[in-house]
Amino acid sequence: MSPPALRESTVAAALLIDLARYLQQRGLDLGLDRSLLEQPSGRVRGLEAERCWERAALLSADPDIGLHAAENFNTGALDILGYVLLSSRSAREALGRLAQYAALLNDGMRVKVTDEGDRTKCWFQVVPNLDNYLDREPRHAMETMACGTLVTMRRLTTLHVRPLAVAFRHPPPASTAEHLRIFGPCVTFGQAADFIEFRTVDLSANLLSANPILLEMFDAQARQLLGQLGQRGRISQRVLAILARRITVAVPALDEVAVELAMSERSLQRELRAENTTYRQLVEDLKKEIACQHLARPGASASEAAFLLGFSEPSAFTRAFRRWTGFAPTEFQSA
Repeated sequence: MSPPALRESTVAAALLIDLARYLQQRGLDLGLDRSLLEQPSGRVRGLEAERCWERAALLSADPDIGLHAAENFNTGALDILGYVLLSSRSAREALGRLAQYAALLNDGMRVKVTDEGDRTKCWFQVVPNLDNYLDREPRHAMETMACGTLVTMRRLTTLHVRPLAVAFRHPPPASTAEHLRIFGPCVTFGQAADFIEFRTVDLSANLLSANPILLEMFDAQARQLLGQLGQRGRISQRVLAILARRITVAVPALDEVAVELAMSERSLQRELRAENTTYRQLVEDLKKEIACQHLARPGASASEAAFLLGFSEPSAFTRAFRRWTGFAPTEFQSA
């Protein structure tokens, strides 16, 4: 009997949308599916993320595309995690939140933060026992995480934070000029682990954007999303990835999703039952998640959420939202 297939890692769609935005500013088209562009809260397969990085490097003729995209990333690309980081009390606390919720960005990567005397080290680790593209091609993802972490620390503290050390497991590229420009002479390659290290004191200052009330709200939402991510089985996650790309246009029929997964409709239903869910439940769960994320944004309205999710009228959305959460949209927003 052959061993069971490993679950494939998934990546937040918002990260690829931000990469597409970076290329678009340079007159290049990454070729993302339009439905994906309209659903930044969705997730995509790790294989698709790997292909996007390959296309981006080829289109731009830039072997350092990961570094350059991270230098120019939009904090909004981190979705709910971006709001958590901005609301944190200090840069050190923000690093801890990054470690806690890193799976929301890429569930194939684990982030760990350690304090070692006057130094704080942020480790980027590949999650084992997954069909994980980071095992095949880690360079762009690891360089993006290291550079993005440095850029975020500088934005949060408004200081020109300099890392004490930056290490990558992959071998040195043909040119390391951009690595030296961004990180300084402390960057090394071919190491036993991927990490970036800071002076602890540089991360201790209070943040101007700190907001304990918003932090509590965003933190709770991030915990909920992380819990949902961990509870999903392999087939459920693949179904959700398809739904996330298409749900704001129209909810695809079950047989359409089955075809995309190269399965029969009956097999798909059986696999979902084995994971203690149904197609209808996944659709409802995703609509609830999208609605909550939208309504948590300043200035958002229930009418916009209703339109986004294809409800015929706001009252129908209000009834559905109350069924999902126990609150009316206005009550949820004022909580």
